[in-house]
Amino acid sequence: MDFKRKPVRLLAVSLAICLMPVGYLFFYGDWSAASFSRKGAVLESANSTLGFGAVIAVSHAKSSRRKDLVFAANLTGIDLTIPDQPVWTDRDLRSFRSPENSRIGKGSALAWMGHLNALKWFLSTTLSTAIILEDDVDWSIHLRRTQIPLAAAALRAVLSPNTTATTPSTYWGPLTWELLHLGHCGDFMANFDAIPSLEPYFASTPNSTYRTYHDPTLLPRDRWRPQTADFLSILPDQTRLLHPSRWPLCTFGYAVTRASAARLLATYGTEGPGGCQAYDVRILEACRDHGWRCWTVNPELLHHIEGKSEIA
Repeated sequence: MDFKRKPVRLLAVSLAICLMPVGYLFFYGDWSAASFSRKGAVLESANSTLGFGAVIAVSHAKSSRRKDLVFAANLTGIDLTIPDQPVWTDRDLRSFRSPENSRIGKGSALAWMGHLNALKWFLSTTLSTAIILEDDVDWSIHLRRTQIPLAAAALRAVLSPNTTATTPSTYWGPLTWELLHLGHCGDFMANFDAIPSLEPYFASTPNSTYRTYHDPTLLPRDRWRPQTADFLSILPDQTRLLHPSRWPLCTFGYAVTRASAARLLATYGTEGPGGCQAYDVRILEACRDHGWRCWTVNPELLHHIEGKSEIA
């Protein structure tokens, strides 16, 4: 049976907020409605599935991280679906691995198969979009109220010129995108050792293919990953960048459409010829090398929580 979040009593949530460390819950930013407005228009909160058809978590039944994930969803009013995962067998692993030159460890293979299971669940529904989360992510309490509405508005503004009368359109704009990276560990358009300046990117890229926007809830730059802070140093404070993905690392939170979910299953349903270390490597290759229509919000909206690695 698929798992969905259950309502949490207001008293319990209030006590939890009082008892939890402030830094765990609160990102910087003014709570006033005026601070979240642009040109006088107050933002409307995203719905409980963040403007997608579903928020799907990849988490097996014995995961120690599931409890915290469900708590965060309850606290911020997000409807979370956790599809049941099969108990993978050695035969399942053999079928998944490349018969020659396999390079994937058991933990990474199981994590990859968990993503495939989530995609299959999504395609078993009639929903048009979904966002898939790994179970070791966290987010700001401002996610629904401010961060998602701003990011969605930016994507709609970028993609709207490509809308036609026959193009399906959603809260996240016309469905001309395939992968939308909202939770990642960097997309710097190069490797960590050679992060380029954004100036040449801006100079050579038409304005219609990226967008910067003010986010009053964004943490101070000294709280970012050093690589992200260096990469985005040209931007004003409290500014995010929406751009075509170039080097999207990690799959902590990515959105799919029905078409792209089916394409992922068809293209990356196994480790594949030549082997591969991890699912997120294949996703990076799809965006960087194979022309998939991918977009990234930088810095990310869904952030990885450090902890014991189940893959390891």
